[in-house]
Amino acid sequence: MSINNIVLKNNYASLLGSSAYETPFELSGDGLEILKYHTSTPRQTLTITQKDQSENHHLKVTAKDGFVYLTNKRLVFITSTQGDMDTFSIDLNLAPVLQLSHKLQAPWFGPNYWEFMFYSAAEPQFASDGFPKNQYFKGEIRFHDGGLFTFVDLLNKVVHDCVNNREIDEELPQYSA
Repeated sequence: MSINNIVLKNNYASLLGSSAYETPFELSGDGLEILKYHTSTPRQTLTITQKDQSENHHLKVTAKDGFVYLTNKRLVFITSTQGDMDTFSIDLNLAPVLQLSHKLQAPWFGPNYWEFMFYSAAEPQFASDGFPKNQYFKGEIRFHDGGLFTFVDLLNKVVHDCVNNREIDEELPQYSA
């Protein structure tokens, strides 16, 4: 099962975590999507649960291992071997529609993790494809091999650019005195 439909390449299994130059999924056809970050090992776990966990409706989706990819347009998680889903994606251009919020968690014991929350809006349908509509969901990605701080730093920049700087299509060099 895929959540938010990722188009995987035919040889995606051999590309998982292998190269910063080739992704196991198709980038956008406009040529403007650029890979910013990826994990090199499959030691990341993903859990997504329904925020309102009433007795009648309880949704929990997990993947015990997988790779995290961050482009300048979206976050992609691809399960390596074990999970309730094959792929999960968040289109960061739709962060306001999804009411995306996130934070870094660094517990005393156990791996650091990235916690996020999003709203599965009815419109546009593709924003949260695969989830029940008009509900909040909480997710977390645990980074068992490190890399979380770099990921969160880059994610904050990407989300800021997607939401506030949509018209800017290139990175300008920093000013130096």
